[in-house]
Amino acid sequence: MTSTSRWTRRDWLRGLAAGLAGGTGWAQGAEPGAGIGAGTVVVLTSYAEELSVRYQALFERLHPGTRVEILWRQSADALAYLRRSRGEVDVYWAPAPGNFSALAGEGRFAPLQATRREGRALAHAVAGRPIDDLQGRYAAFELAGYGIAYHPAAVRRLGRPAPRDWADLVHPAYAGQIQIPIPGRIGFAPVLIETLLQGSGWDAGWALLAALGANADFGAASDASPGPDQVVSGARAARLTIDFFANQAIAGGAPLAFVYPRRTAYNPAQIGVLADAPHPVLAQAFAALCLSEPGQTLLLHPDVRRLPVRPGLYGAHPDLPARPFAPGNLAYDGSLTRERNGLVAALFDLALVQRHGEQAALWAALHRAEAARPGAGALREARALLSAPPVSQAQQDDPALRQRLAWPERRPGQDEPAPDPARGVLLAHWAADRDARLQAARQILAREPAAGLA
Repeated sequence: MTSTSRWTRRDWLRGLAAGLAGGTGWAQGAEPGAGIGAGTVVVLTSYAEELSVRYQALFERLHPGTRVEILWRQSADALAYLRRSRGEVDVYWAPAPGNFSALAGEGRFAPLQATRREGRALAHAVAGRPIDDLQGRYAAFELAGYGIAYHPAAVRRLGRPAPRDWADLVHPAYAGQIQIPIPGRIGFAPVLIETLLQGSGWDAGWALLAALGANADFGAASDASPGPDQVVSGARAARLTIDFFANQAIAGGAPLAFVYPRRTAYNPAQIGVLADAPHPVLAQAFAALCLSEPGQTLLLHPDVRRLPVRPGLYGAHPDLPARPFAPGNLAYDGSLTRERNGLVAALFDLALVQRHGEQAALWAALHRAEAARPGAGALREARALLSAPPVSQAQQDDPALRQRLAWPERRPGQDEPAPDPARGVLLAHWAADRDARLQAARQILAREPAAGLA
């Protein structure tokens, strides 16, 4: 679905009031005067202030005499901090599924009481894929969806209809007009790239990425890149991105629209109470608030704009553009992403970013030749060469290969590990294979007059 809507403060306040009036399912340890006592609850998070301070304020208002202390850490730093600290943090609350899985495996979480109280009001899976812990040690708090932010006027200038799916952006009219984040450089990019790979399959996913990459501008492909935003200005037509970046820009008046493709990923942020929490009652109450109807409604605040994990809110707010719990959505596998993120990042750089200018020129030549001789066998061969995955499905499935290309675990104070010579040999071998495919495609297209290659 496409989003250009502005979730109004009036709609949000109406929903929050209804939740506060009727949200008695989370009453124990959550309502004012419920007897949780005074004190401070320490919450470790990577959420920005526009989200975290609203939950801080709501909790303190509902529980007079309490205070929420926010400790801010990025995901990698948060994991290291929690591993070396004991009895200092009550709640971990962040969009970092890998951290939650790792900490649960180390026995760091207490059973989360709110998931038992809320029962079926909370979703526990998207398309059958779990988004929280099957043992109840942590729960999904909100979802991030992936899709296409685009400038409608810029798309019209290209003579194209508004994009609805990933494949709409492979048209040659989009040459140089798409910003694609590079997974080795942009934090949310690994999930986005995996969305295409998992949604299409390994071979077809790389073919789609190759065609998109031919139209890409990799120079400023992040919503957080410094300098003017080229999609907002209309200098570029579209960007593959995460929903809340686009929604925040739209809320700020940017002339953008955002669409969730038919098969896209919804990646959870989660919340858990530490087993050695110094204030366990307050910690459970804070988690309960975040998962309650009022807490989930707070995600719809015009300055927050995140996707709740209570399916009932989507029925109560039909204007929400995302439908993460609808049938047919992608069963995104976050564990698979984490297992091969280093491998996929290395392959993305090698296959799409390196020699990008040459590949873009070959794709443009292919499009010209196909327009002149549609269906020609030689052109099908050239397309197959340009679309080939950098390694086979069987190769990427090898645990040893994934481990060889894995990103080293970041530990504060440690030096960067020395380069692995075997990794360099692998990359050089794959680069040689890539170069051979490009050369073969060039030779085919050079024989096609319409391709326009010298």
